[in-house]
Amino acid sequence: MPIEELIKAEASKLGFVLCGFSRADTPPHYEAYLSWIEAGNQAGMNFMARPNAIEARFDPALLLPGCRTVISLAAAYPALDPDLDPEPHQGKIAAYALLPDYHQVLKDAAELLAERIAQLTDQPIKHLVCADTAPILEKDYAQQAGLGWIARNSCLTAREVGSWLFLCEILTDLPLNPGKPTTNSDCADCRRCLMACPTKAILPNRTIDARRCLSYLTIEHRGLIPLEFRPLIGTRLFGCDTCQTICPSNQRRSAGSPLFAGAAVLDPHPDLLEAFLLREEEFRARFQNTPVLRAKYQGFRRNAAIALGNARLASAKSALQTCTASEPDLVVRDAAEWALAQY
Repeated sequence: MPIEELIKAEASKLGFVLCGFSRADTPPHYEAYLSWIEAGNQAGMNFMARPNAIEARFDPALLLPGCRTVISLAAAYPALDPDLDPEPHQGKIAAYALLPDYHQVLKDAAELLAERIAQLTDQPIKHLVCADTAPILEKDYAQQAGLGWIARNSCLTAREVGSWLFLCEILTDLPLNPGKPTTNSDCADCRRCLMACPTKAILPNRTIDARRCLSYLTIEHRGLIPLEFRPLIGTRLFGCDTCQTICPSNQRRSAGSPLFAGAAVLDPHPDLLEAFLLREEEFRARFQNTPVLRAKYQGFRRNAAIALGNARLASAKSALQTCTASEPDLVVRDAAEWALAQY
């Protein structure tokens, strides 16, 4: 059996649903990435525009000297049941964030795969695992490897499992035969994600203007959220799944990969007032080892205050008033003042 097929079999055993190979060349959408940066669409994610990151995305050999192959891997995670709508007093957390932190889960599985590849080839190999932790245009390499296509909402989408996917890569100096790039797409003339996006953050070239994206605003953004977007946040506490939920390619719900199936550790619809009232040590304890910590305590409480304002819960009014009177954090206090103004 060809080494490529042996590697795919080992990847499957470890819980990856997709595995493919591409040459470590400059990714085909590198120029689009540069234009995206020049337009400021990365918003406050300055790490996307650092000179060393821009260079590394041009050539994977800057991350791993001698790199010849990018092994693209995908693990599916379970989508939320669309029939389980939250109650008025409940918030929303994006599906991927309900699980143990994917960075470590993917890294551990990919490192195991690298060990097995070395055993299969019976020779030492140089490798570097990238689990959303390195400057690499991973969707480009996944598409080149035949895992799927980049949909209008910018998500890597696979015909077999849709777009509820975590991606990671193994860069290696091992020469492997590249897969056949995915050139077809189920998107066709469908524009449901563009129409459904609450803030119209999806751009015509299949990229995202992060300055308008609710996922960015509730996770990565630090500071005050622009007034125009606050009503559109609804009761979201962390992230936004709208463009994936509406996608026809995702209508076949999956339980996820063995790496994540049945592994949810958080309630997708936590109580909004309880979330707002969490002390910092309680926030850290509740969300330890999950992606929700990425929002930080300030961002999470800011989001909760805005969500309470949109929900207009009578039971939360007193807590919001107390916050406006005594909260030392300007960002949280501002969100609480806005929330009270919605009653």
